[in-house]
Amino acid sequence: MSAIDPVARLIAIEEIKQLKARYFRLMDSKDFKALRAIFADDATFDARTSLSLDGQGESGRSAESNNWVYHGGDVIAAFIEGAVGTSRTVHHGHCHEIEILSETEARGVIAMEDQIWDGTGTTLTLHGMGHYHETYTKADGTWRIHNSRISRLHVILG
Repeated sequence: MSAIDPVARLIAIEEIKQLKARYFRLMDSKDFKALRAIFADDATFDARTSLSLDGQGESGRSAESNNWVYHGGDVIAAFIEGAVGTSRTVHHGHCHEIEILSETEARGVIAMEDQIWDGTGTTLTLHGMGHYHETYTKADGTWRIHNSRISRLHVILG
C-alpha cells in the first residue's frame, strides 16, 4: 500500500465517499438512469438482509428478500427501481471506512440508516440500520461499486 501516493489515496477515498453519497441521493430522488452508472457492469448486489437481520425471513415481506442477490449493473438498477420506485425513501450513509488496495481497487464499510414510507408518505413501512460492505473498482477514471452487501443491526417493518 505504501506505493500509493498519500494525496492520491485521500483523493480516491473522497471519490468513493462521493460515489456512495450519489447512490443514496439518486435512489431517494428516483433517478434510476443515473443510479445505473454507480455500479460496474459486472457488479453484484446482495440485498438478502434488506428486510431482516439474517436474510432468512420466514413469511411476509421478509421472505421476499431471501433470494435477493443480483448480478450486473443493469439488473441491479432495475431491482432497486422495482423495490423503491413508488415508495418515499430516505437513506443516510455514515462513518465511511475506505481502504484503498491499489490505484483501481478499494473496499469499504459504510454505516447506514433507511426509512421507507408507502407512496403517500404517510405510513412507515421500514426503518432499518446496518452497514454496506463493498468493493470498488476504478475504470476509465471513475470509481464504481463492484460488490455490495447489506447487513442489518436492526429492522422494523410496518
